[in-house]
Amino acid sequence: MRLLWSGTARDRLRLWTGLVLFAFVATHLLNHAVGLWSLEAMTTVQHWRLAVTRSPPGFVVLTASLLTHAGLALWKLARLRTLRLRRAEVLQGLSGLVIPYLLMSHLFQAGVGPRSLGVAAAYPAILPLLWPAKLSGQTLLIIVVWLHGCLGLHYWLRGENWYRAASHVLAALAALIPAAALAGFVVAGREAARLAAADLTGRAAIESAAGISAATRVTMEAHAADAKVAFYGLVALTVAILALRLFAVRRPAEFPIVYAGGPTVRSAVGPTLLEISRTNRVPHLSVCGGKARCSTCRVRIVERGEGLAPPAEAEQRLLRRIGAPPDVRLACQIRPNGPLMVALLLKPTAQFLTPSLASGFEAAGVDREVAVLFVDIRGFTRLSQAKLAYDVVHILNSFFAGVGQAIEAAGGRVDKYIGDGLMAVFEHPSGLPGAARAAVEAVVAIDDALGRVNRQLADEIAEPLRLAMGLHGGRLVIGRIGWGAAALPTVIGPAVNIASRLESLAKARNVALAVSRECAIAAGLSLEGFAVDEVDIRGLEALFPVLLVADVAGLRGAKAAAAE
Repeated sequence: MRLLWSGTARDRLRLWTGLVLFAFVATHLLNHAVGLWSLEAMTTVQHWRLAVTRSPPGFVVLTASLLTHAGLALWKLARLRTLRLRRAEVLQGLSGLVIPYLLMSHLFQAGVGPRSLGVAAAYPAILPLLWPAKLSGQTLLIIVVWLHGCLGLHYWLRGENWYRAASHVLAALAALIPAAALAGFVVAGREAARLAAADLTGRAAIESAAGISAATRVTMEAHAADAKVAFYGLVALTVAILALRLFAVRRPAEFPIVYAGGPTVRSAVGPTLLEISRTNRVPHLSVCGGKARCSTCRVRIVERGEGLAPPAEAEQRLLRRIGAPPDVRLACQIRPNGPLMVALLLKPTAQFLTPSLASGFEAAGVDREVAVLFVDIRGFTRLSQAKLAYDVVHILNSFFAGVGQAIEAAGGRVDKYIGDGLMAVFEHPSGLPGAARAAVEAVVAIDDALGRVNRQLADEIAEPLRLAMGLHGGRLVIGRIGWGAAALPTVIGPAVNIASRLESLAKARNVALAVSRECAIAAGLSLEGFAVDEVDIRGLEALFPVLLVADVAGLRGAKAAAAE
């Protein structure tokens, strides 16, 4: 919850006003839904709702929220430096522009109009004016307004664990509330229309309750049309300003922006680094959409030409939260004003893809001698509890990329990922000896890769990552296990279970690697200098001989001795 209220002052104001408007819309729709019970119940709920929204404080807050939210949306539109936006941002923006067109008539007929005349527009008086003539317009208005609000809430809350856990319930409510509101509107509208046409007494009572003559309604419609013209005049002005700004951005570029390991682009002063990336199609993560509520767009400033403005309050708060070093900044908040070289810290394309199995792999299953390696990070649960979700993903992806490349280079493949660990499988035409040698080479390469990852993450983790590995080999069944699209190639058999137990043993004995003596001998390792222990492995009747390797660096000497 701590990051939900972060961001710039403008973003927080837009959020608060949006929440006020969403609360108004939600209670308004629930009031409509009460029409499923009776028109009388609907009117009673409206009385209590209007006691809040029509009170002087409620009216001021609601009106200010409406004007402020719309004004900030136009301000954001005018300040865009690129039109390369996410589809959700485009959908939310377009729905926001459509809402005033659909809302103005309803606002002046049932809201501003009655209030300006000092009358209470009760449902029995208003519904006959809307049903059935304006059913389609009311339906479209409810759908567009509700969609706009739900999109905003979703992209605000989606990083929260409780929101993901409750997503099914919330999705059901998001569908049921407008559906119930429309059903209540139809039922109550029919009842109100029946009362209006029943007799002169009923009609007179309803006209008296409305307090709005036909001439006044025409006047209110004219005012609604004027309001539409005024709003879309502002939209046209905003679009004109946006066009001028975009034209200015496309002037001859003034300085280069260099992405370490990536392209070099040119830009003028004005756009944020995130906007520069989007304009030039440079893949750049941004979960929160550029509101300084996440750290996924962060970059390391490698080299700068001109002075870069120091972080503002919102950026400082988030950088302190993640413990970022001084040379790390948020791309959505910095506006380069001179040559700049940056390194993306979270890359959308930085993921390790396991190679496919050989074409001779049989889906029905085959018996082969393979070596199985389990790799797990020690103490990662404690580390992950102190990090943001985005940082945990970044650390794991950095680790898996380095380890996965080491495994692939040794001729193995990652069979599956298990939380903060993985299982790798090694095959060789010579059987277990070749597979075991490849697995040992992978273990050494993994240790080297871990050193590189620890240096890369030195500023982001309190202490270096440490591994516990378990290695064993034997005859296993290789096949495509599962059903449908979820059927994946994997290995099953006792050797897998033993390798997993050895990884747990390595963690318990505080060593880097626990390898079965059988597998070590098959790999041609010299056993001198290593502790060999007889351990009790669950599922095995006899004690199992295991080589305990405290430091993987010792395996290099063992390989050299075996080669001699």
